[in-house]
Amino acid sequence: MSKRIGVMMVLAMAACTGAGTTATVEDLFQADRAFAQATAEQGVEGWVSYFATDGMQFRQAQPVIGHEAIRAFLGPAFQDPNFSLTWEPESGEIAASGDLGYTRGRYQMRVTAPDGTIGTSAGSYVTIWRRMEDGTWKVTLDIGNPDPSPAPEGADLP
Repeated sequence: MSKRIGVMMVLAMAACTGAGTTATVEDLFQADRAFAQATAEQGVEGWVSYFATDGMQFRQAQPVIGHEAIRAFLGPAFQDPNFSLTWEPESGEIAASGDLGYTRGRYQMRVTAPDGTIGTSAGSYVTIWRRMEDGTWKVTLDIGNPDPSPAPEGADLP
């Protein structure tokens, strides 16, 4: 009888870890969209909440590593009443192991410039995601690259 219970438990555990653990690109897209929503609703705390504890982002060509450093670096931007950051994933991929993936897309940002004007920028981003033991996805690396500034009028003339 105890052998039978043991076999049933092993089979039940195998069934629980099978289909439920397969990750899809749509899972990453959902995580990325939830990340954007949390950021829009909760500001810097929403942003930081989606990073792994050792997560890193590159801003101004410098790595910013860990929750506290990210919060300190981006906190002032999120305090700007005109600040907004939105993005949408366009493509992504998951490693065969199922525990790493990336999303790539476009972002738009609005900030108050030092002279008081409201500036906007747009660009491309790549976010590397790691699947945690609880099945959630966390950001391990986020890189944003702004679009080039338009050339001044007449700059293309010889």
